Amino acid sequence: MAASALNNVVNLNERRPPSAAESSRMLNDCRELAMKRLTGSLREMLGDIEEDLFRMAESSYDREMQNLYLEVRGKAKEKWPKVEVAFSRHFVDVFNHKMRGEMDTAMKTLAASTQELRLVEEDDLAESIATQELAARLREQNEDEWSLLGERVALLLGRSELKDEENPISPHAVCDALKRACDEIESSVRIKLVLLKQVEQHVSRALHGIYADLNSEMVRWNVLPELRSAYRRPVNYPAAPPQAARAEGIPPQPSRSEEAGGDLLAFLHQMMQVPRRGQPQQPAQQGAVPQGLTSVPDSIPAPDSRQVQFIDSLTEMQRLSTLMNEKGRVDGLPDLGQAMGTMNVLHQIRANGASQGIGQLDAITIDIVAMLFDFIFDDAKIPDAIKALVGRLQIPVLKVAMLDKGFFSSKAHPARRLLDGISRAALAWGDAVDQDDPLFKEIAFIVDRIQSDFERDVAVFGDALNLLNAVLAERDALAEDMAERSAEIMRRRETEEIAWIVAGEAVMRRLSSGVPQGVRRFLLDHWQHVLKELHIRHGEEHHAYLSATAMMDDLIWSVSPKTGSDERKQLVNTLPGLLRAMHHGLDVVNVPEDVRARFLDELVALHSAAVKAGLGGAEALAALPELEPDEATTAGPAAQYSVNPEGELFITRISENDVQIEEVALVGAAPSAATAGDACMQQVSALGRGDWVEFRQDEGQSVRARLSWVSPQRGLFLFTNPRSPRATSISQEALAYQFRTGLARIVTEMPMFERAVNGVLESLSVN
Repeated sequence: MAASALNNVVNLNERRPPSAAESSRMLNDCRELAMKRLTGSLREMLGDIEEDLFRMAESSYDREMQNLYLEVRGKAKEKWPKVEVAFSRHFVDVFNHKMRGEMDTAMKTLAASTQELRLVEEDDLAESIATQELAARLREQNEDEWSLLGERVALLLGRSELKDEENPISPHAVCDALKRACDEIESSVRIKLVLLKQVEQHVSRALHGIYADLNSEMVRWNVLPELRSAYRRPVNYPAAPPQAARAEGIPPQPSRSEEAGGDLLAFLHQMMQVPRRGQPQQPAQQGAVPQGLTSVPDSIPAPDSRQVQFIDSLTEMQRLSTLMNEKGRVDGLPDLGQAMGTMNVLHQIRANGASQGIGQLDAITIDIVAMLFDFIFDDAKIPDAIKALVGRLQIPVLKVAMLDKGFFSSKAHPARRLLDGISRAALAWGDAVDQDDPLFKEIAFIVDRIQSDFERDVAVFGDALNLLNAVLAERDALAEDMAERSAEIMRRRETEEIAWIVAGEAVMRRLSSGVPQGVRRFLLDHWQHVLKELHIRHGEEHHAYLSATAMMDDLIWSVSPKTGSDERKQLVNTLPGLLRAMHHGLDVVNVPEDVRARFLDELVALHSAAVKAGLGGAEALAALPELEPDEATTAGPAAQYSVNPEGELFITRISENDVQIEEVALVGAAPSAATAGDACMQQVSALGRGDWVEFRQDEGQSVRARLSWVSPQRGLFLFTNPRSPRATSISQEALAYQFRTGLARIVTEMPMFERAVNGVLESLSVN
């Protein structure tokens, strides 16, 4: 080992602590500085907390949560001066207790055994767990400065080793004082827990500055001035540049592409084997993972007694959690999950000494699983209700990861697939999760079953996955049935609409200003319906449809002036077939006899006028009935555009055979509003069956729907959601309009566990 490296190493066994009087004075100075700074921070944060709580209430769709946030805001504003005073008093008390090596009542509760915890009131236990979790997060957020200060305070107390919960200025001590100060609120545990959650970020910033200043003071007082941050979480090791690594003989870190296979445990092991630059290479310790390890075998040796004991303790925690949930349901107690937020209990397990004595491989496993849940809890795309649900699986997932290292390397592992299956189910909910939804209740049942049944047999996760898949398959089958019935209605309507358009075009092509009004009215009011029905039944090329179009030509010719004897003879020969074809067509659409009779009477008059016109010349032609100017053929609907050149959405609601459909079309759009090359139209064209789209409604809420069917004829998109009995049919142009205006967005979501794995890998590779 190089001499320069040895100069940076502090041998804790050779410490020479200050005298008792000096130590007491220094600790008292630390207490006063921390107390004043933290109390000042509390005073300054009230305004931010009020604003945050008001914003949370505004953005929440849950009336109960809105009322909770507003109540917390009101209580905080009213009681905050008392909270500040109480915090100062309790902080000094806690500091003095710990400085004398005494364990106060609160810490006894936190340190109680699992068996003893069964006897603690649920509210007290919830507060204790929340406080521990808050302390663990504060410690993690201020790791660098706290690791140095903890060593120095231990020296002043004459201790070779000092646990966080025994340190008078640790995050545990600060959180204990905060919890006691919040008792001044004199309200329910939910209110106090929400308030603690809001205080966290402000206290964390204050602690970082306080710990940094106290370390500076300690150096000035000559308390371990050479001490450098010898402990950092392995995941934060900076990566040495490749060339520098080769020059110093340091194994290179795996590249992002190399570790993309997903073997997170192997990657972290490899990261841990990279010593920081300037840090001496330590000799291998028993149980350490050899340098250069690139994979972890799925088959691992049988667990030793320490691991068995640790996993048994985790199982006891599971049972305790199950008992608490059951007791809460029986007693009708409120669900604290949403009020407290999601708590990563794995950091708490790692920090409170419960994992002491386990091997390095298991310790690393705890860190990885804790990080994975950190990413899940911090993922803004996952609704809070789903986070709270998945959060119940923290200890079971940790156990399965310790028992089966294939959990990290295989995406097909049943535990990972279970978490991703929950994520896939949550996709239909979006931000607004209905906890009364039968699917949510089924998933909650599966989670509770894992909590109660899982001890060591990893096959429990396979059974749970099969149950979840069966539930999802049943839901998907119902959704598919509804989508198919909706699609059948849309296919029929689309066929009818196309047939109507084709029939209308066929009629309009034959109309001119010379066609008598009676014939024009007959063709538009009746014969267009005949053509539409024949088009639906047979298509444009069928002889029945062709015969119907030929009837129009014969009818129009028959009422035109007959100027010669040959034309008059032809009219006489044509009329029987014309009338037969007319009656046959009218039978198709069931035109009543009285309607037919009126038109036939009018047709006789028109034929007589046509013959007379041929005999009488120009005067008779002028006497033929003409169409009014506003009903001329050219008076078809002109292009009309709305005030908005992009058009407006027009919604039609239909209901048929218990199927409800909203038809959304874009009307009044200028021809240039959207083209095939438009980016939003390209988004629409790229959609495939099974893709999810989120639609923003008028009241500001969002709903998600899955693309279930695309019309091959006109490009209509049918969206459904398994939670809703209503389907939505949207034209291509209307959907592109919604993308363009922000009324819709494509939901491209990776399953939650894979996102968490990628997040961990990215965090490891940042530097």
